[in-house]
Amino acid sequence: MSDFYKEVIAIVERKSTELSRFTYSTYMGHIRKLRIFRPKLDCQDIDQNFVSGYIEFMHSRGNSPGTIHRSLSILKMFLAELVKNCRIPFNPMQNQVLRRYRSRREFLEISELESLYQNFWRYFDAVTVSEREALRAFLFSCFTGLRYSDLKGLKTRDMLNGKIRLCTQKTNTLVYIPVPAPALRLVNGANDLALHVVNNSTFNKNLRSGAKKLGCHRHLHAHLARHTFATSCISFGIPLEVVSKLLGHANLQTTLIYARYSNSVIDREMQKFKINA
Repeated sequence: MSDFYKEVIAIVERKSTELSRFTYSTYMGHIRKLRIFRPKLDCQDIDQNFVSGYIEFMHSRGNSPGTIHRSLSILKMFLAELVKNCRIPFNPMQNQVLRRYRSRREFLEISELESLYQNFWRYFDAVTVSEREALRAFLFSCFTGLRYSDLKGLKTRDMLNGKIRLCTQKTNTLVYIPVPAPALRLVNGANDLALHVVNNSTFNKNLRSGAKKLGCHRHLHAHLARHTFATSCISFGIPLEVVSKLLGHANLQTTLIYARYSNSVIDREMQKFKINA
């Protein structure tokens, strides 16, 4: 008998030098999630019923299709490694095709971003300190495209002469981002950390409650800011290659996703549709 969790933790630890901190944390988070589903699990108990049960468990917790897809992809990878290490005789997910779920990219239109930014300063004292810090970081991300993990670790010294230069937490990609003036105004220059960013769930809670006080009733969350930055760049006509570089994307196809959802891009491009009628 072989303990499943000991085996997969060992797999992750062996790969740790090759993984970014974000990926390592993601793998360990999924192991914790599996423990909630099945606190004790032996490798010999891994079969199709286990996989089906895990899917039902995620549905019962209200996991989104995208979250379920990511969880199953990671589980499939774990099982393939266990087969390679002769800990299980076969991978019950080997022939299971995981169709990638593409959710609609949510973002703020430019007019919504402008309104939220203006109201942040206009009604600065109407929100609590915690709400203010969440809004400050969210808006900064809307102007720079930084992920939550990079916002959390951003230091003032990472913004030399108003230019961000850092390696991203998720992909370890070096990004260079000239920071727009409205974003620089949001930075707390008195501290080593440029922004005060708390844990993700508390951050999103403070963000939404603060935004409502400023008249924004959208379901805001940390990553929506990155989507807003990308679609805003495209709306302003910044070339996709440049947007891709700013976002730290390795593949231009990833950046192209954002071009599908910007209404202003659709409006602008349809101006080219002219016929004599």
